[in-house]
Amino acid sequence: MAGNRGSALLIFLTGLGAGIAVTALLAPRSGAATRRLLGRKVEQGKHRIQEQVAAAQDYVKGQGEELRDRIRDVAGRN
Repeated sequence: MAGNRGSALLIFLTGLGAGIAVTALLAPRSGAATRRLLGRKVEQGKHRIQEQVAAAQDYVKGQGEELRDRIRDVAGRN
């Protein structure tokens, strides 16, 4: 499952980079307007990545707690 999350993050980052590149090349805006737009897009991507990292951390923490509880259950039976 963690491999899928890593792959999804890599795909997202690749798409983000491609989107930024296309925007920069095809934007019918002035340089300053394009830089502002790119800055906003980078910030949006940054926040999205932070959300994904937080979700992944929560998931891993939950899985660790579940594993710990299972180990305690098994150890308690012996």
